Amino acid sequence: MNSQITQDSTSRTQGKRLLLFVVGSLLVANVVQWGVCRALHLGNPGSIKGSLQAFVHMTQGTDSWLPMMKSLDYFHANPTMPIYAAHLYDTLIYSLASLLPLVFLRKLGVGDAAMLHLLALTSWLAVVGVAVISIAMGRRLLRQRGSKMTWTAALAVVLACLGCYPLLKGYALGNAQTLLSFGFALMLYLWTAGREREAGVVCALLAFVKPQYGLLLVWMALRRKWGALWAFVICSVVLLALAVAVFGWRNNLDYIGVLASLSHKAQSHFANQSMFGTLNRMIFNGENLGYTPHVYTPYVAWVYRTTVITSLVLVGVVLLFPWGRLRGSTADIAAMGLASVAASPMAWEHHYGIVFGIFAWFWFAYGCRQSKTPWLWGLAFFLCDNFLGATNLLSNVRGWNILQSYIYFGALLLLFLLMRLARRVSDDAAMELSPGYGAV
Repeated sequence: MNSQITQDSTSRTQGKRLLLFVVGSLLVANVVQWGVCRALHLGNPGSIKGSLQAFVHMTQGTDSWLPMMKSLDYFHANPTMPIYAAHLYDTLIYSLASLLPLVFLRKLGVGDAAMLHLLALTSWLAVVGVAVISIAMGRRLLRQRGSKMTWTAALAVVLACLGCYPLLKGYALGNAQTLLSFGFALMLYLWTAGREREAGVVCALLAFVKPQYGLLLVWMALRRKWGALWAFVICSVVLLALAVAVFGWRNNLDYIGVLASLSHKAQSHFANQSMFGTLNRMIFNGENLGYTPHVYTPYVAWVYRTTVITSLVLVGVVLLFPWGRLRGSTADIAAMGLASVAASPMAWEHHYGIVFGIFAWFWFAYGCRQSKTPWLWGLAFFLCDNFLGATNLLSNVRGWNILQSYIYFGALLLLFLLMRLARRVSDDAAMELSPGYGAV
């Protein structure tokens, strides 16, 4: 009885602690940052206000939707012409399997306006779904230790989600990444619940929109997660068969060329939170604050090679790291998913929407149990979750403009913390921290 009372008291304390941190993080990023810049006459650094208003009013752009819809229109008008060779619209960078839901909606007679409204609604629900799944995952993790989710902890998750810049940015743009962020959070929940086959299906769906998630299949093979692997493979075969039946072999094979070209195409705009973007901004190669669609950063051999090497190292470290008792765990697969994004030469801010589910898992699995404040976890969260527009004031300052890549570095810090966590897990019981360890 006394033990339960202690558990409940600890849960309430940690819930308040989390809520205080989230509120403080949002205030610093969106109020203090603005106030300091105005007080120093540096101008308005920007905020998440526009993206948040778009979410509240359920309005969004057509960043992903228009290329997908126009690609489908082009195919219907020119069934014998290669889809990826069309130059009527913004570039389609997704596999044709990703168009299958739109094919179904068109079969039902859904017009363009109704389809855009439906996609906006789906994206809106995806953002809400990230919060819901994070809370559900937290409840499961707490229940395993005999604790309960407090209303303060749940409120903290909701507020953090509604203030999560990568999620809101993806929604405001009308980008498919919003759905992928939801899918990644769902995958983490399923993996945590031991439903690895279902998680494998979700991973396959993610990979057919963003091919870099195909690295999860490699991870499953190396970790001998055969149930998840075969679920991934079977789902992939079904999706590919459907795509071939609708669009033909030629159009689907053309996607290989698209992927090959994408490896040499990237932009140095500050929103590209990758090694490629960081290096090019440091040497003032290409655009930074400005953005011109379809204009790619001039090729610099050493930047390209460094990007490739660091990407290989990043992925290799996660795959070969001695995860010990956490090998094959949620921490392990989360690290692989995060590395697949950070290793890409084109990792836009909204691509990091997947980190929200990782942070939620990390906190409820370990952070809320630590005897000391997990400052590094808090720093990583602050960097990944917020829009720190003041860093753009350094865009023309050599060396210091590296700080524009704060989301990228926050993601690398989170990756480090996941691997550090594996080293700190007790040898006595899997998924438990030794009381002697301090903050992760």
